[in-house]
Amino acid sequence: MKLNILFISLLLCLTSVSSQANEESPGKIVKKTVEQVLYILNDKNLNEDQRKDIVFQLVKERINFKEMSRRILATNWKIADDEQKKQFMSMFEQILLNTYWQRIKQYTGERVEYVTESSDTEGYATVDTIIVKDKTDIQIPISYRMKRFVNIWFAYDFTVENLSLVQSYRNEYRAIAKNNGVDGLLEQMKRDVVRISARN
Repeated sequence: MKLNILFISLLLCLTSVSSQANEESPGKIVKKTVEQVLYILNDKNLNEDQRKDIVFQLVKERINFKEMSRRILATNWKIADDEQKKQFMSMFEQILLNTYWQRIKQYTGERVEYVTESSDTEGYATVDTIIVKDKTDIQIPISYRMKRFVNIWFAYDFTVENLSLVQSYRNEYRAIAKNNGVDGLLEQMKRDVVRISARN
């Protein structure tokens, strides 16, 4: 359940990059991007395929998949060669994008409230928000971890009720790589790409 909420929140916020990142705070970037995504989700002039294409493009532009992949693979990132890293990043992007799209269909008008923005260390920031489900009065705290790369803010992790997207995938993939090596993990990911893509 928490992972489902995590994917919904990640899609809703797509929080982290802006060409004006050196002029705007991460909190303002989060708010602007949320509004863009919600507009797309509610645009009746777009069909499902068009919404999907636009959302995929937004995600690609707003998440640093290399940084996220490096953190997920952790020590296995150092072991993997360049080709293995390239394959991992490509397949992880496909898995994440298609998983997002499955979750986006669950969007039912939730509101996003912006709570706090804090600087962790130089070049890192966290934006805390709350997703509010008005019909049930449920409030879900969401935190967005961001890192500045050459004056542009990218997302590298998302947490829902202290559940980290990076940590969740790290735990899953670490177990596979431990038993089957990096190549075994890549083979499993290939099967996952086919399986998840087939659902869309």
